[in-house]
Amino acid sequence: MTTSAPGLPIDAREAREGRRQRAVESLGLTEARRYEQLDRVARIAKATFGVEFSSITVFDNDRALFVGGGGFEDVEAPRSASPCQLVVESGDIVTTDDARTDARFDDIANIRVPNSAFYVGHPLKDINGNVVGSLCLVDQQPRLLTDREMDVFRDLAGWAQDELLADADSLRARDTQRSLLPAAPLDSDGIHVVGVCVPALSVGGDYYDYGMAGPLAHIAIGDVMGKGTAAAIIGASTRAACRAVVPTIADGAGLGRGVERIERAIIRDLERTGTFVTYFHAVIDPVAATLHYVDAGAGLSLLVRADGSTEQLTGSGMPLGIQTQEHIAHSRPLQSGDRLILVSDGLLDVVEDQTNWIEELDTLVRASSDGTDVLRRVAALSLARIPIDDVTVVVVEYRP
Repeated sequence: MTTSAPGLPIDAREAREGRRQRAVESLGLTEARRYEQLDRVARIAKATFGVEFSSITVFDNDRALFVGGGGFEDVEAPRSASPCQLVVESGDIVTTDDARTDARFDDIANIRVPNSAFYVGHPLKDINGNVVGSLCLVDQQPRLLTDREMDVFRDLAGWAQDELLADADSLRARDTQRSLLPAAPLDSDGIHVVGVCVPALSVGGDYYDYGMAGPLAHIAIGDVMGKGTAAAIIGASTRAACRAVVPTIADGAGLGRGVERIERAIIRDLERTGTFVTYFHAVIDPVAATLHYVDAGAGLSLLVRADGSTEQLTGSGMPLGIQTQEHIAHSRPLQSGDRLILVSDGLLDVVEDQTNWIEELDTLVRASSDGTDVLRRVAALSLARIPIDDVTVVVVEYRP
């Protein structure tokens, strides 16, 4: 049995191929790699039907990218070698009980080389109906799918399509969020700043930023209630408000008023979405060797001093979004070798004892050679202990 869709005029095929390629690029599916979720669907399809191979294939120009698969390890092949090109070209289910006698498969190497017989492929489409790939089954023995089996295959293709689009959306959101974080460490006037954010999901609600505004170094960290895309949107809004206000802060004494302006800029969004943001903002004045800070419900920052002492930096302010409030700036003198450590509450998921987190973090910082080493150690803990919340750490080293 064979099925195929009617052919299209050349101009129509070229236009459709152009739309399809733009759809693949917009989904960010141009990297030759496997995705765990799609591998899982392919493995289940292979086991369900007892076939030799199952593949979820996306076409990027002349490449066939195996973004999910069962029964083989390849991640890429020439487009011309993949039978799923027939699915993309027809826009419909393509199946054959014996490809060895089916002329459509004469020039397809991945069918001819293993001398495969049975093939069925189902189109996978984006939200606009562009066929970006295919879920297929391949076996060396001729066979037919019953009507009931074909229903199951359609269900699996629907699952594969959902996962494909969800993965693409998550990748775009993750890449966008990463692009909003500082692109490089800060080195200025003896102030060195590095940071990292490890989201619990593809994207998260943690936010951090740093940079110079005139002679002052600004460092901020926020933690939006919740996780995922919704929290990431609020985090981006907080970042935008912070960046708009920072240039207006002329000195450390004006930091409190600056944070109040940040809160006023986002409070309606926070109220409408029923969320809030714990927020810590620090300003370092290298001329006066002074740290100024506002803590709005965070309470997770440490000043690890070169003289061996450690202080938890806290304030009386509530998180942003609870209600409009006065934010008080606090000040501390700085000495060469002091380190300021800003963390989100996801760090509590990776320490051994949450009630003793200050001592654990202090020990980790003092055992580290520099800020980058602190981030490396925290990342290792996050990998080993799998936090359920986003983990963000920013390290500020003062070495004039």
